[in-house]
Amino acid sequence: MEKRTVFTMNTNSVHLRFSAWDVLAFGLEIAAVVGAGVWGQQVAGWPGLIAAALTVVFFWGTFLSPKAPRPITGIAWPLTKLGVLSLAALALLPAFGLLPTATLLALALLNVFQGGTR
Repeated sequence: MEKRTVFTMNTNSVHLRFSAWDVLAFGLEIAAVVGAGVWGQQVAGWPGLIAAALTVVFFWGTFLSPKAPRPITGIAWPLTKLGVLSLAALALLPAFGLLPTATLLALALLNVFQGGTR
């Protein structure tokens, strides 16, 4: 599937281009942090929220982000990404119900299958 540019910005010789797929991927990353935070808050209050959210941010930034210092590659990358996003979606189930959880899972599947391997 071809990536189409949604937004282009030139500022001080910095050229930013991203597509709708990039926006979806970023939204899912934010949802993963929120899902972990909601779960952590339900389990252990505010300290749990902070710890769970920071754990997801650290894991994603270290292994799954585009500029990760220790990137997961090959078939393990989409499987790990899907695993993290699925756990985050399931963590939202008690707080938000079935429809938002199912929507997040469907978007995660779409994003992972669209993204291929690294």
